[in-house]
Amino acid sequence: MKKGRPGTGPRKRTARSGYVEGATHLTRGLRIVHEDEAILVIDKPAGMLTAGLGGPGDDSAFAALKSHVREQARKRGTKLWIVHRLDREASGLLVFAKTETAYEHLKEEFRSKKAHRLYAAAVEGEFGGSGPASTGTVQSFLWEDSRGIMHSIDSPTQLRDTPARGSAPMPAVTHYRVRKTAHGRSLINVRLETGRKNQIRVHMQHIGRPIVGDRRYGASTDPLGRVCLHACELGFTHPQTRHPVRYSSLPPDEFTKLLGRGTGDAMAPATASVVPASTKVTSWDEVAGWYDQLLEDRGSDHYEQVILPGVMHLLAPKSGHRVLDIACGQGILARRLVKAGATCVGVDSSPRLIARAKELGEDGCEFHVGDARELGSLGLAGEFDSAACVMALMNIEPMAPVVNASAALLKPGGVFVCVILHPAFRSPGRTSWHFEGAPAPRPTRGMERGPSRSRPPSEERIARRVDAYLSPDASKIVMNPGEAAHGKPEVVTMTYHRAIQDYVRTLADAGLHLTALEEWVSNRSSQPGPRAVEENRARREIPMFLALRAVRARPFA
Repeated sequence: MKKGRPGTGPRKRTARSGYVEGATHLTRGLRIVHEDEAILVIDKPAGMLTAGLGGPGDDSAFAALKSHVREQARKRGTKLWIVHRLDREASGLLVFAKTETAYEHLKEEFRSKKAHRLYAAAVEGEFGGSGPASTGTVQSFLWEDSRGIMHSIDSPTQLRDTPARGSAPMPAVTHYRVRKTAHGRSLINVRLETGRKNQIRVHMQHIGRPIVGDRRYGASTDPLGRVCLHACELGFTHPQTRHPVRYSSLPPDEFTKLLGRGTGDAMAPATASVVPASTKVTSWDEVAGWYDQLLEDRGSDHYEQVILPGVMHLLAPKSGHRVLDIACGQGILARRLVKAGATCVGVDSSPRLIARAKELGEDGCEFHVGDARELGSLGLAGEFDSAACVMALMNIEPMAPVVNASAALLKPGGVFVCVILHPAFRSPGRTSWHFEGAPAPRPTRGMERGPSRSRPPSEERIARRVDAYLSPDASKIVMNPGEAAHGKPEVVTMTYHRAIQDYVRTLADAGLHLTALEEWVSNRSSQPGPRAVEENRARREIPMFLALRAVRARPFA
């Protein structure tokens, strides 16, 4: 392999573990796979830290690479930037940046999940179900204890107190594909949707398939004297050329030998669409009465005046159309669709809301209790002209099974519409109202309901503060804050933040082509007061909801 500038098209470097053609061999089996003016890609051996504490005795990959770069440049003070890490116990590909510009570019690639990372692992136990090509998804929340060990739980509400070390539980999603199963072990490929500490290792333990050799996370055997996890593919947009590059390192042959004869195919891309049995439903059944009263009895002005008219416009239902209403609640949209001449099938995970929907339903409405991520298992006969998921997709994790199943149920040319809180401006815990031009007044949580009592100067401006956007997150939503404040138990649901590009990518992966993106503002107005004009201006400028419409691709003639 030649060093120097990367090519202008997609490139792939392949290395057999134990030898990399043309690579520079450094200490303890560390190998440089590619190096140019901006980046340095390495194949790290198991047992080596990605980065240590520095100083004498630091035998990490980072320390060895810093020495290498200094020798190449023949000057002290030459810098190197850590972009991401591999566990000490794992082996495989890592990229480091040689300039600050390259570092910022690559960090953004990884933070926004544009970077491609594929792992190979040998795990204890055999996978049943659909055979060697089976796929699966593990979704849970990970938290770290005081010893630095990660733990997996199905819901953050299972952990009553914040862990002694680290932050609160964070959502984690791992996809896997089974490549080979034999002799009580399996060889799998793994793709991360999130990048938590020890994520693959703890998720394999979570489903009862610990990685061979991983005693820390439940393994009972260690035949190779190492954790059998290898980062086998790494791809990203090159920070200098802006062209895609991809590097690969075949996993050690010993992984496959653990399963007996045959090499298998460890390099196929990992895909997943199966929802594991351990995945919990984020159900609104506990707050069904409150939700029904909010929308049905009292009415919600946002729902009635903004969301429903917008959804009806995007769906454009016609007489005879068959519509699927996903997370239908008590059937408000379904009834409106029937009045427009369509028939509607509603699905919701809350038995109480479905019971209410049936009570209020009209001819042409049909309702089912079911998990939106398992639509295919509900026996919904026939195809649909359109499907809608209104103010619910942000509360469902993972969302890909919902979108994939919806696409499968649509006719070619069928329409899928979803509405969510705008992830850029209205994400709970990440965005807030902000005042400029005067000392900060009291918090403005009640801004949507009317003017603040404080009297600001006329030059004060109201803006929406955004503290984070691209990284995924989960927030606990207390559905009964008033009752909880008076000592009653909290009723909690979860909302999941995702960037707009994540929604668009999920639609595209399901074969749904985006045809409309609309941003809807609140139509509320403040009561007369010193802040009313500015509050109303801010409402009209900063959208509250994001609506997406996509169409299922028609087959080629």
